[in-house]
Amino acid sequence: MRRLSLVLLVALAAGCVGPRLPAPPGAGLPGDVRVRAGGRVVSVPIEDYVLATIVAELSPAGDPPEVAARLYEVQAIVARSYAAANRGRHRADGYDLCDTTHCQLYDPRRVRTSSFAAIAREAVRRTRGVVLTYGDRVAEGLFHADCGGSTSDASAVWGGPPVPYLIARRDELPAGTHRHWTVTADATRLRNALNRDPRTDIGRRLTSIDVTARDAGGRPRGMTLTGERTRQISADLLRIVVNRGFGPNTLLSTRFSVRREGNDWRFEGSGFGHGVGLCQAGARARARQGDGTEDILEAYFAGTRVRSLTAAGPPPVPAAIRIDIPH
Repeated sequence: MRRLSLVLLVALAAGCVGPRLPAPPGAGLPGDVRVRAGGRVVSVPIEDYVLATIVAELSPAGDPPEVAARLYEVQAIVARSYAAANRGRHRADGYDLCDTTHCQLYDPRRVRTSSFAAIAREAVRRTRGVVLTYGDRVAEGLFHADCGGSTSDASAVWGGPPVPYLIARRDELPAGTHRHWTVTADATRLRNALNRDPRTDIGRRLTSIDVTARDAGGRPRGMTLTGERTRQISADLLRIVVNRGFGPNTLLSTRFSVRREGNDWRFEGSGFGHGVGLCQAGARARARQGDGTEDILEAYFAGTRVRSLTAAGPPPVPAAIRIDIPH
């Protein structure tokens, strides 16, 4: 896992491959979820699951209590929405969700050890049963550590049909909100890393790495590797292959450019994670400037509504609620 200023724990290489977006169920909230945790399957009440997830995914070090409270409210609503929309994701394996970034991190030990556990618990209590919905369906609660200045369409990152509320949006926030990074990779070592995967195997030389198109969020939609063989690949695949060869903290996102410098290849990028849905770094900046919970969610999930659902069964969707955090 990687630690940013917000200790954002969602963007391991495995997590950034990204889920294929299932069709969310009709608006309803499960009473419990079956989670594979620590090698065994346990049945967990939905609100306990949300608490153990948000303290694992987020640690707002250095923020005042009111900012931490708002961040945990945002994360709780997103986590609950994800669980409701993805219940049964691992049905073939005998459970609903795993405890890794393939689904969401889930670590009940953090409820006992985190210094933010009390704030997180209260945030879960205040948002009990609250999810994001789009139309009459629970919305996909996707999130990542840092969008680098703009989110991207889910369809641009993972393919498939467009998701109306997971779209590219500029994150217009103060300078310094988003992380910028540079990586220099030895040319021979990079070529060897590429050749270890048949999808990127270019042979005895690597002549060029070109971005053929970019999406609305600034991430490459297509790339061309030229060597003895030419490969048309996605930026996501390049990131996976490079991180496999150089370490998981090498390319933090796919929002990058790349050029040859002598015997090296230089990657310059911004952000951390897949760039779809909630940007945790942006959410933190918005909470610090006083934005409300629903305002933060609207910034990253276009056209969704915050609603309270009854656990278990698919009841009628009640009216939208307003969440107020005392200062």
